[in-house]
Amino acid sequence: MPNYAVIENGKVINIVVAEADYASTQGWVELISGGIDWDYVNGQFVDNRPVPEMVTPPAPTKEELLAQLNALQVQIHALE
Repeated sequence: MPNYAVIENGKVINIVVAEADYASTQGWVELISGGIDWDYVNGQFVDNRPVPEMVTPPAPTKEELLAQLNALQVQIHALE
């Protein structure tokens, strides 16, 4: 059975598996590609979801790296 998109206000709000006859009575659209939160515009599924912003953490300072090195050296000496 194919997947169908449940569309509300031009947006895919759910995906269901159904028989074609039942899906057509519900107004569901066969889902070829796309997913929840995609838009359905002029008979096409369009991914208009916002792209998450990549956040790069700041590089550690020299002092932070030295503190990490010291902590690792303590752990290594504890194993000896």
